[in-house]
Amino acid sequence: MKILAPGKINIGLRIIRKRSDKYHDIETVFYPIHLADELEIVKADKHEFFSNIDLEADANLCLRALHFFCERTGINAEVKMTLKKNIPIGSGLGGGSSDAAAVLLALQELYGKPLSDIELFDIATELGADVSFFLKKVPSYATGKGEIIEPMKYRVDRYILTVTPEVSVSTALAYSLVTPSGEHEKSLREILVGLGEDYGMYKEAVVNDFEPPVFGKFPVIREIKAAMIAAGADFSSMSGSGSSVYGFFASDSAAGKALDSLRASFPLRAADVTAPPTL
Repeated sequence: MKILAPGKINIGLRIIRKRSDKYHDIETVFYPIHLADELEIVKADKHEFFSNIDLEADANLCLRALHFFCERTGINAEVKMTLKKNIPIGSGLGGGSSDAAAVLLALQELYGKPLSDIELFDIATELGADVSFFLKKVPSYATGKGEIIEPMKYRVDRYILTVTPEVSVSTALAYSLVTPSGEHEKSLREILVGLGEDYGMYKEAVVNDFEPPVFGKFPVIREIKAAMIAAGADFSSMSGSGSSVYGFFASDSAAGKALDSLRASFPLRAADVTAPPTL
C-alpha cells in the first residue's frame, strides 16, 4: 500500500498559556498543503523500516505508530515500511506527525479496520498533539495543546508558496523562548471567517507568537518573510515554530516568480506551491 503524508501550515498561532503538565495551551488553524512524504507499507516476515534519510529510532513516529497499533489491536502486524521524506525535519510543516497518521491509516486498511474512529483518534493524540489532524487532513481549528481538532469551512483562495531554509528549528527550543500572549477577545477562527478573502488584512489580525523569539535566533527566517512580502505576497507568515515560511499569491505565475527570487537569494531545503482547492 502506498499513501501520501502531506504537510500543513499554521494560519495564525497563539500561545495562550503554559500548563501545569509543561505543555502549552495554543490556538491555531491547521491547513493542508501539497508537499508530502511518501509511505509504502507491505506485509512481511518481520518488521523492517527504510528511509531516504537517517531517522533516530527513538524519535521515529512511524515505528511508534506501528507499536501502538499492534498493542491496541493485538495484531502482530509484521510489515516493511519505506518512507521517502520530502518534508524537511524541523520545518514546522508537521512531517513526522503526518507520517505517523499515514502509518495508522495504512495499517487500518491492511488489517480490515480493527480500530474504531475514536480508538484511532486516541492513538493519534497519544503519539503527538497534531497527529490527529492528519487523519482527516481538512482545514481545522485547533485548541488545547493542539489535539482538540474542529474541522472548519475555510479555504484559502490563493496559491500558497511554502519555502524552507537550511536551518532547523527545535520545537522544544521555540517553546522555551516564547512568551504566552494570553486570552484574546476574538478567537482565531472568528477572525479568519470574518476576514473572508480580504488577505491584505491578515497582516495585522493573524499572527504567529513564535515569530519574535525564533526570528531573533534565526534572522534568515525573518529575512525570507520580508522577501516573500516584497515579492508580492498578500500575506506571509512562519509556519508553526519554524523554519518554513509561506505566502499567499494571487496566481501560480506570481508564486513562481517569487520562488525564483527567493532561490536566488537564499539556500532552500524545500519549496512547494499549493493551488487553491476547487469548490
